[in-house]
Amino acid sequence: MMKDYAKKGRLAVATPQANPTVEAELRRMLPYDVDYCTLRLVSESSDPKTRLIEYLTTLPETIKSQFSGMTADTLLFGCTASSYLTDEKTEKDVMAEASEILNGAEIINAAKAIKKYFTQNKIKKIAILTPYPQWLQEHAIRYWTEQGIEVVATEQVDIGGEDTYKIYELLSNDAKPGLINLIEADCEAILISGTGMPSLRLIAEFNQPSKKIISSNYAMTIIGLSYLGLKPKKQTEWFS
Repeated sequence: MMKDYAKKGRLAVATPQANPTVEAELRRMLPYDVDYCTLRLVSESSDPKTRLIEYLTTLPETIKSQFSGMTADTLLFGCTASSYLTDEKTEKDVMAEASEILNGAEIINAAKAIKKYFTQNKIKKIAILTPYPQWLQEHAIRYWTEQGIEVVATEQVDIGGEDTYKIYELLSNDAKPGLINLIEADCEAILISGTGMPSLRLIAEFNQPSKKIISSNYAMTIIGLSYLGLKPKKQTEWFS
């Protein structure tokens, strides 16, 4: 049946409860005839690690309670760190249950999208830029190393504390010095990991054929749209 506002597809977008960036960046990248509906990943924990894990493990119940039977073609799970902190079997089981609730919709989490992008582009050597506290940065490096990706350099954007909520106050300019430091690194791509830190202006300004710059939200959008046979809007249209 033809939809008024989702003629080429409807995406479900799961984003952490205080994250203001996922929807803003998706809105700039999605074609006009693709719609999205957001659900907020929630946790009452004051511990950031517990909170990030619960965003993933409670996803099936979150879909049931917030979508109440609404359908979508694909769900984008917009929290990269959840994958860094959860074992692959748990993640796979949760995603399978979530897909079943959404009548078989493809579930694309940010880390899976990045990994798929790396495979498609034959990327094996990366530098990583994150807004993570040190404890989470270490999990991110370990995750990509275990995926067979060589991490040759890293940079962190200072968020002034250990709680990841502080990420949501950042601007893309806060990340620019770290990105500039990584431009000369001996790698095939620079990964801006984390869906809460704005990344599109950095990608538009610094992306180059010889060294791709990819972010969690950018990869998630590219891969999510590919399941609909579509591509994001051109970079020149993101801020027009």
